Amino acid sequence: MKKPAKTGLLTATLVLVGASLAACGGGGAPTDASEDEFCKELNSLFSDLGSMAGTSQKEATASIKSWATDLEKVGTPKDMPDKARDGFELMIKEVGNLDENATSEDFTNLNEDLSAGEEAASSAFEKYSTDTCGAPELPELPEIPSS
Repeated sequence: MKKPAKTGLLTATLVLVGASLAACGGGGAPTDASEDEFCKELNSLFSDLGSMAGTSQKEATASIKSWATDLEKVGTPKDMPDKARDGFELMIKEVGNLDENATSEDFTNLNEDLSAGEEAASSAFEKYSTDTCGAPELPELPEIPSS
């Protein structure tokens, strides 16, 4: 029996957008960001979702790739636990591996093949982000074409 995918920050973000994401591989992001810088950049995706109305799937994907690249440049606060940092790097990596023409299904299935350790890291990142930055305020989401 196939284990259902965990709904974490990574999955929720991808499903919310419905058809978009990316950045380049993780591991090189700074570890000295302030919590304010980190939270501002992390939550910028949610504040930008409303402006994606009427954009193509490819444009929405490019916007989210840009967000992930910017988030990687900002990096993480130095007090972020190692497991949460692993989840951050995993998100950046997984987003970076998506094709520019990714479908809604690609995003929904993004964490389907995660190992138990990767799922734990993703959950740790979600918990840290929520505890540190609060739950993001979600705008009314635009419909993004699935093809």
